[in-house]
Amino acid sequence: MKVLVRKGIQAFQQMSVQVRASMAFMAVNFMQKGISFLTAPIFTRLLTTEEYGKITVYASWLDVIGIFAMFGLCNNVFYNGITEFKKDRNRFVFSMLTLSNLITLLVFAAVWTVNKYVFRFLQVSDHLILFMFFTFLLEPAFEFWKTRQRFDFKYRLLCVFMLLVMIFSPLCAIGGIFLFPEAKVEARIVGAQLMTLLICTGCYVLTVLRAEGMPRVRYWKYALLYNLPLIPYFLSTYILSSSDRLMIAHYCGEDKAGIYGIAYTMSAVVNIIWSSVNATMIPTIYKRCEEKRMHTLSEFVNPVIMAYASICIMIMMMAPEVIAFLAPSSYGEGMYVIPAIVGGVFYMSIFSIFSNVIYYHKKPRYVMGAGVAAAVANFILNMLFIPTVGYLAAGYTTLAAYLVEVLWAYMAMKKVTGSSVYDMKKLILVGSGVLAIAAAAPLLYPYMAVRLFLLAGLLWYLWKNRNDMIQMIWRKRNHE
Repeated sequence: MKVLVRKGIQAFQQMSVQVRASMAFMAVNFMQKGISFLTAPIFTRLLTTEEYGKITVYASWLDVIGIFAMFGLCNNVFYNGITEFKKDRNRFVFSMLTLSNLITLLVFAAVWTVNKYVFRFLQVSDHLILFMFFTFLLEPAFEFWKTRQRFDFKYRLLCVFMLLVMIFSPLCAIGGIFLFPEAKVEARIVGAQLMTLLICTGCYVLTVLRAEGMPRVRYWKYALLYNLPLIPYFLSTYILSSSDRLMIAHYCGEDKAGIYGIAYTMSAVVNIIWSSVNATMIPTIYKRCEEKRMHTLSEFVNPVIMAYASICIMIMMMAPEVIAFLAPSSYGEGMYVIPAIVGGVFYMSIFSIFSNVIYYHKKPRYVMGAGVAAAVANFILNMLFIPTVGYLAAGYTTLAAYLVEVLWAYMAMKKVTGSSVYDMKKLILVGSGVLAIAAAAPLLYPYMAVRLFLLAGLLWYLWKNRNDMIQMIWRKRNHE
């Protein structure tokens, strides 16, 4: 074992800085998001269902209000800005932070006034509302710093910070629940954010010290014009990911929504993988676009998509065992919706590689159109099929909505760039395979031996071609 570990360390040290940074970011991001998934059963036992419901409501409002309060400035507009204004990065970052804070204060004034004096639409205590907006003020500083570290392939300190958050977030939350049993909800929410806010404060001070002058209004204008068309897209994304459970509860009852919710947790697991991978790919995609080398993107993107498709297929095939692990037999029916849900998440990855190129070319309104079209399609299909077919149809309506989003994004990317950019034949082949398995997998659930045989064949194929896939992905990055 020691020999294997030593060889692994030596191989890692011999890689280029781009490869080391990408692998480190991917591993730590996966661990950080995975720990929150693994610790969820602990909190469901420490909190009553009512208390856990209050935390869920807070998290939902955090997502919705955060869209407006931080204006999405931590996303692609920031990636574009530090690429376009690379000679004035410090001032650009400071300008984004001050703009984010200004918008946060304006949104806070509006929310507080309406919720306090007009009608109470937030089912959240005043203390938690104040804490929510306090996090909105500090969080962008850490997000901006993380993005700069990724773009500069500096991974050591960022990985340390992310590991600290991964360790202390659940520990502080659990400790807070025991220390303040009369305020478990507040203790869980605040405790989980303590380490993150401490790091955010340090990044905030660092950004101010590096500012090199006052914020520039032209950077504010740049960010506002870029992101304003994307607000409907951010909202539509939230609707696309959440409306299923709300409509199932309305048409079929909360028990069916609970079964569907357990199955939907698999999307979170698969999303952890893709968000980690996509975060490492964005700097390379932007750099190649900047250097007029878009035609080379398929060299490392397509193998990533193929590997990710394989992971999705494995989860689809093992859905009965996954559900048995996550929940008692009363939730067993949810296994039949996992293939559609995971298939939809896979198509999100295709959408991501298209939208990354669109974002680079500063055409966010095209991405907005894709998100809104998908959300509208999902809502209409849910209204048609959930009441008539049943709640399991929601997984397939979501899959159909993601297909709409992908097709829209592809046409938008082709219009923006004048080309398909990627090797579409391979992407269509892989995507069709995932779609076919999403439809066929439930038919194979009674036959475990058949599923294991197919999984063994898939694993053998991946192992046989592992060196070629790794070289295709990383070799090109060594020459960045």
